[in-house]
Amino acid sequence: MTSGKVTAVKPIHDAKDHDAAKRAIEKLMIEMSEGNSAVADDIEVLVALVEAYERRNFPVHVPSAIEAIRFRMDQLGLTQRDLVPYIGSTARVSDVMNGSRNLSTDMMRALHEGLGIPYEALMKRSSPSNGDQIDVKVPVLNKLKSIGFNVDKAQVTSFLNRAFGEQITPALNRKTRTPRASGKTDYSSLLMWQAAVLTKARSMSAASFSHDHLSEDFLRSLAKLSLRKDGPMRAIEAFREMGIVVVAVPVLPGTFLDGAAMLLDGKIPVIGLTLRHDRVDNFWFTLIHEACHHYLHFDVLKSPGHAFFDEFDLKSEDRQEMEADQMALRSLIPEECVTSIRNPYASTDDIKSAARCAGVHVSIAAGRWQKRHENYKKFSRLIRRNTLREQLL
Repeated sequence: MTSGKVTAVKPIHDAKDHDAAKRAIEKLMIEMSEGNSAVADDIEVLVALVEAYERRNFPVHVPSAIEAIRFRMDQLGLTQRDLVPYIGSTARVSDVMNGSRNLSTDMMRALHEGLGIPYEALMKRSSPSNGDQIDVKVPVLNKLKSIGFNVDKAQVTSFLNRAFGEQITPALNRKTRTPRASGKTDYSSLLMWQAAVLTKARSMSAASFSHDHLSEDFLRSLAKLSLRKDGPMRAIEAFREMGIVVVAVPVLPGTFLDGAAMLLDGKIPVIGLTLRHDRVDNFWFTLIHEACHHYLHFDVLKSPGHAFFDEFDLKSEDRQEMEADQMALRSLIPEECVTSIRNPYASTDDIKSAARCAGVHVSIAAGRWQKRHENYKKFSRLIRRNTLREQLL
């Protein structure tokens, strides 16, 4: 077994093989928690082998991650508040324990090291295994119908299968990326939104994608299109010519997304936009941020079940999200133009000067100042609104 690529994987025939596979999972989990996302496929294969062996040889109920945590809590007399050091805030603990948030790699490692819960139990899938078990609410289906996706409850399975293809099982059991999304997010609705994006992307043509052609200079050139009225359409066409499909699908009930980065059929880059905030600055930041994920984290996206979901009202401490944030900000307003953005007392003329320096629409400079200083009243008249949905939805 080597990092990033599965080699010489052997079936588990006996207890010795079983123990060796579990030790390998623990080692790879540590590597992944330290930033080596290339071992995700190795972990996936080993866990599948361990689960298959245990089903054959241990005909007893294997607990899900939540069941394993609850069992250990009962043993040690713990409350959910006692899980905060291992999982995060009380809200995050609540999300994990009610099943609305999957355990991240860091959470698994902390629970394993702190409470002695086996990795194989923490990775045990408790998500639905097919579309029939996805509880999609009627308002979600009604919204989908209103935008051209005629799906009823009986058709959810086929809709998901057509959208995800061979990626359907990893998508349903997604556990390796924690979305940058509100704790109130309805994950069934999120999955249906992603399926709608992929369905729409499947019907659109694009050139063959070459990662080598995607660069920060290319993104800088796109940012300058913000000065043009038809800039959004020109940017989307430029992405299409590069092999990246850009799709706009409105938010569904229970989701609060701005955008997402994903792959169609595990290979075609897709950027999903919601235009939740119909503002010039939000559009360009979202578009370029998701493109940065394809530039920086394409290998991560190629791993089964991976996608980046972004709600930019929220701050993120996730390393990969911060990397995409930083690259997107540089692409929109380079370092030599940000002095006025950093100044909490900047004037309108300062913001306009920063926009001219960067060669971008003044809305982008004003929006970046507002976000940095958490003051959304100042410079609000510089933000262009209500022009994008009409073009793109």
